[in-house]
Amino acid sequence: MVLVDALSEYLQDNMTPDHWKIQRLLLQGAIKADVAIYPDLERFDADTSFFQLPAAPDLHPMPLIVLSADERIGPRLVDMIAAGQVPAGVPPDFGYVLDDAQAKAQLKLSQLVSGAFRVADTHSGHNIHRIQLQLVVDSIRQVVDAGRVQN
Repeated sequence: MVLVDALSEYLQDNMTPDHWKIQRLLLQGAIKADVAIYPDLERFDADTSFFQLPAAPDLHPMPLIVLSADERIGPRLVDMIAAGQVPAGVPPDFGYVLDDAQAKAQLKLSQLVSGAFRVADTHSGHNIHRIQLQLVVDSIRQVVDAGRVQN
């Protein structure tokens, strides 16, 4: 499995309830923008999904690579607010809160299975699949090859 700067319940776990409310606004804004480009985009409710995840069984051992964005939002959020790229009312320092929570969440994802590998030096923001396509392709090939060896 390759996780590409994946959203997980660990993000919420590393935020206060007030911070999570702000993050939900950001998630809703991102989904609206993506749906405008691709109307058939699958959607989900983060609160419902994150509530259900702890009841899921643990993952079986498998090859796992976690690709994590390394371009931080904190230093850019004030400019994003000024440009109208984020909803009104988002505090200008929230990007640093998000960066910290996401770093912790990504680390936790890399601990889901023994032997997982995390790439934190991606030279990319959240859209690693657009910015560093070859990194994603290489990671998928690496996981497939590792899976063949295990079987």
